[in-house]
Amino acid sequence: MIEDVVRKGRLLDIYGPLLTERQRRCMEMYFNLDLSLSEIGEELHISRQGAYDMLNRASRSLEGYESRLGLLARTDAIREKIDTAVSLLESGTESAQEQAEHILKDIEL
Repeated sequence: MIEDVVRKGRLLDIYGPLLTERQRRCMEMYFNLDLSLSEIGEELHISRQGAYDMLNRASRSLEGYESRLGLLARTDAIREKIDTAVSLLESGTESAQEQAEHILKDIEL
């Protein structure tokens, strides 16, 4: 559950500008401001069910963008490589430093 909330928040950061203004606002109120569906409905002048439906549509849109573009997955893969390189560099051996350099050169930005 928490992982899903974090994932949606990260997807919103990446793909939020691709949503409609109302969808983006709805998602931000729910995930960033921690407002309830009722509070979001009041703010957007829609029903609680309308807020729920809007969140679901926006979430599906974000997941669709990620499945087509893969920016979150790519970011996570790069972060993992950087963490590995940092660990190798912290070990201090020459061999580890060479491995870290190879990993960092292999990252495509």
